[in-house]
Amino acid sequence: MMSKNHKKAKTININLTEEEYEKVKVLAEDRNLNPTAYTRLVALGNRIKPTVVYPVDERINELEKENEALKIQFKVDHNKDEVLKEGYENIEEEYSEVAKYMDTFKRFLQYVNDDAEYINLNGYKRDEQLKEEIRDAIQKFYKN
Repeated sequence: MMSKNHKKAKTININLTEEEYEKVKVLAEDRNLNPTAYTRLVALGNRIKPTVVYPVDERINELEKENEALKIQFKVDHNKDEVLKEGYENIEEEYSEVAKYMDTFKRFLQYVNDDAEYINLNGYKRDEQLKEEIRDAIQKFYKN
């Protein structure tokens, strides 16, 4: 027997044109929601924003500082003729990794609005190469 406190969920049906439904679907996908969940949240007065991205990532700043320090050390060591081939190759490898991540980050920033409040997820979701590079970078950072 059901308890007295059990409340049955209510259903509200709405009719949308194909164009309206597609708009709701795109807005929901941009926020990783399905159209029903998105519509329910909006109808209840929730303001749903896309993911916020800040223009500068702390890890990128750290890598830039490390890169600058390596460049300075390279110049100092080079001037003293103390640079070993292994050290040079390591510096080159680290620099190329940092440069790759910086390029990925710069490409990602093209989808961030000027005020850094919103991401244009429509464009980002269609940029498969950028998504792949970001996935690789995230996996690399978590391994370190």
